[in-house]
Amino acid sequence: MEDKSIIRTSDRGRFKRCRQLWDFESPMRQGYRYTPGIKALDFGIAIHEALEHYYDPDRSTYAKTVKEELALRIFKDSCANQRARILLSQPDLAVEIEQDFEEREELGIGMLQHYFMHWEFHGEGFTPVKSEIEFEVDIPGIDAVYQGRIDLIIENEEGYWIVDHKTAAQFTDTSYLDLDMQVSSYCWAIKKQLGIPIKGVIMNELRKSVPKEPAVNKDGTLSRNKSQSTSGVMFRWKLRQLDLSEDPYTEYINHLDAAKHYFRRTVLYRSDAELANVEELIRLEALDMLESEVRIYPNPSRFNCNGCSFFAPCLAKMDGGDPDWILEKSGRYSKEKY
Repeated sequence: MEDKSIIRTSDRGRFKRCRQLWDFESPMRQGYRYTPGIKALDFGIAIHEALEHYYDPDRSTYAKTVKEELALRIFKDSCANQRARILLSQPDLAVEIEQDFEEREELGIGMLQHYFMHWEFHGEGFTPVKSEIEFEVDIPGIDAVYQGRIDLIIENEEGYWIVDHKTAAQFTDTSYLDLDMQVSSYCWAIKKQLGIPIKGVIMNELRKSVPKEPAVNKDGTLSRNKSQSTSGVMFRWKLRQLDLSEDPYTEYINHLDAAKHYFRRTVLYRSDAELANVEELIRLEALDMLESEVRIYPNPSRFNCNGCSFFAPCLAKMDGGDPDWILEKSGRYSKEKY
């Protein structure tokens, strides 16, 4: 496969979002990499690495507490590596960088600890089969391969599933996921590479928030204040710690379970017919990307441009300026190997 063109899952996303972004960033094209500021988008990466080790089937015989401690250490190590990298490139922002990473480390540790507590109470309901799987499959009819990585394959009573970990500031509507081609492509690729009859994808979301312990009243009971930032699982944990019965708090706990969502798992089934359609879409997109004179143009919109790492060079190009100067001299972009 060495001589074949490589199409990555990220390439498809960039290409469909904005061809100008794809041309700047894709390893297929100019291959520039943005060097983030202190608000790096690496928090999710650190969470992914922690969950990768937590769900590693090779550690299935480890005690749960040992797996949790290992995951937390992996998260801290990942943050430390990110901190060192950013400090090296921006030493003049050392104070801000240190403060930012202290805050994100505290948030991430709290999220993971609550995650472990939550699913211990509710039950995972599955067995991890493979963790962090790289895939590479031939795209039919084209001298190219499709590459990517998935977070986890699990097995439950229905069969095999792909699990995709996500972190989010807030949970949004999930109806669009029925048409999400990226997760569908994961099912197609893994089924083709491993021969596993994948049922679909489970989106495993962690909200970037940590509940607080419920307040304790003067008489030793727990507060039922509906405005306090706690969760049903945290509330139950506190009751057990104080050796209190759940019975007087049943209504309040039900309220917390219904209203205070910190984690969400969305099940997305994918049929054989859908996967056949995905295969054809990947083929058509690859044909467009591999054209010798592929047309490059921006796709400006509030959604696409807001927060785009390549806004400055794109604007320079639109204004008739020199985007190459920004890409090569600003210190924000490099051609490091992805």
